[in-house]
Amino acid sequence: MKAKSTYLIPYISPEEYEKTKPLIEAFKIFFGSTTYIYIIDYFKRDFLYVSDKIARLCGEKTDGSKGFSYETYLKHVPEEERDMLSEIHEKGLGLFHTFPAGERKSFTLSYDIDLIRNRKKTLLNHKLTPFALAPDGQVWIAICTILPSAHKAPGHVLMLHTETDTYYKYDLLCHDWYKKKIKGLSETEREILLLSARGYTEKEIAEQICKSVNTIKTTKRNLFKRLETDTVVSAWVDIMNRKQI
Repeated sequence: MKAKSTYLIPYISPEEYEKTKPLIEAFKIFFGSTTYIYIIDYFKRDFLYVSDKIARLCGEKTDGSKGFSYETYLKHVPEEERDMLSEIHEKGLGLFHTFPAGERKSFTLSYDIDLIRNRKKTLLNHKLTPFALAPDGQVWIAICTILPSAHKAPGHVLMLHTETDTYYKYDLLCHDWYKKKIKGLSETEREILLLSARGYTEKEIAEQICKSVNTIKTTKRNLFKRLETDTVVSAWVDIMNRKQI
């Protein structure tokens, strides 16, 4: 964010800020005390609001609007992940701006980044959705919710849509986005995941759905490979992200 960006908003008038105030205040009242959220301003290049939960997560104090800046937030991002975070924001904004202006608020940028507290890393999933656009259509204000990640390493960058059956995946090695089609779960895959999440063993699942243990193992292995994960929990996260349930 503090690095030079290709996407710079030339000007936002005080009148435009006044229009957003009631909506932002309402959002803070309804979600600020119960959710890990921040509201980011891409014109000012800083936070408009940070929930106390995020500040406490980082070991910082805040009154919800002052004292916890984006610069403070970056201090809690591991140094080796800061360039990646900058790239994610830059490429995410770039992809947002390829969509029609009227559809940009329907997309969400999802990614995993570590935050540090007392030298201990916690991998967290960030979901950033445009809240207000500048007069020229650029993303001006966005709301980001933070939750524990189900993955083991930072990255896992996706652009998700609320209604379509496609999503975009960002390759951090190739530095490019790839459009993908959501493949729905088969009835067998759905049953295996549901029963696995409830703690059933592969043998018990096989008995429940009248399949062989080998079928259960093969189905899980192929599903995990397709989702690029190795646990039931992270599989559920990806599936819910991509609306496959």
